[in-house]
Amino acid sequence: MRKISCQLLFFAMLNMVYLFLLPLFHMHGIEAKESPIGFIGISISIFLGFRNNAAWIRYSEARKLWGDLLITSRSLMREIKSTTEASQDEMKVVLNFIVCYCNILKSKLRHEKMPIEITSQAPFMLEGLNVATPCNALLQEIGKWLFRYKRNSLDYQNFNHYLNNISTIQGGCERISNTPIPFAYSLILHRTIYIYCAIYPLLIIDSFGFLSLLFSLFTTYALLALDAIATELEDPFGREDNDLPLNAICNAIEIDLREMIHDGRLPEKITPDKNYRLL
Repeated sequence: MRKISCQLLFFAMLNMVYLFLLPLFHMHGIEAKESPIGFIGISISIFLGFRNNAAWIRYSEARKLWGDLLITSRSLMREIKSTTEASQDEMKVVLNFIVCYCNILKSKLRHEKMPIEITSQAPFMLEGLNVATPCNALLQEIGKWLFRYKRNSLDYQNFNHYLNNISTIQGGCERISNTPIPFAYSLILHRTIYIYCAIYPLLIIDSFGFLSLLFSLFTTYALLALDAIATELEDPFGREDNDLPLNAICNAIEIDLREMIHDGRLPEKITPDKNYRLL
């Protein structure tokens, strides 16, 4: 609501201006016809539905990918614990690599800088902050660790299967992040909605008078709200209210992995704030 409040206020003022200008319009024989404008409204609703559906598909796929990352991380750690003779301290090394990977992937998808406190979990990364794909470098380090502690080639094949799954998840996230909904499509839909919301009150002002302000604002609110929701959902990795809570997912991954190796230094679980928001 707060994102479209300024637009709603503008259209409310525009409707009030129409009420005062209506007698002047009638003096010059200007009357709005409902049929063509109503057809435009139906067309806008259909295109909004297509755009919201496309945005939801992107959000749903991103949510599934990060869910798969959580599952794969657990499965990989379980395989490490079951099939290697690594000590707890040695397993903490690969655990830090995995946690560091998740947090760096999150920062990359949000187009943020990599925090130093995250890369400190993998000291070699401090020398490679400017590499083009730090996540790939981390996967290579995880692969080296797994190769060092494998018992036989079959174990390493299983490890490599999980690493390939993680790499596939990374590629899917990067595809969503780097391929937005075409800007021209969104722009023409924005402009068409604004034009329609500006014209629509003229269709009902003769029939409803001052009540047309209420009816037109309801229609304007519905169209603007659907447009704003689609704008948020089309980038599921951001920090908007309806975006994926990547911080909470990374936090859950770290807690689960540390519990699996009985590490007593568990991070505090991230919970929703007073507005029920997770980031």
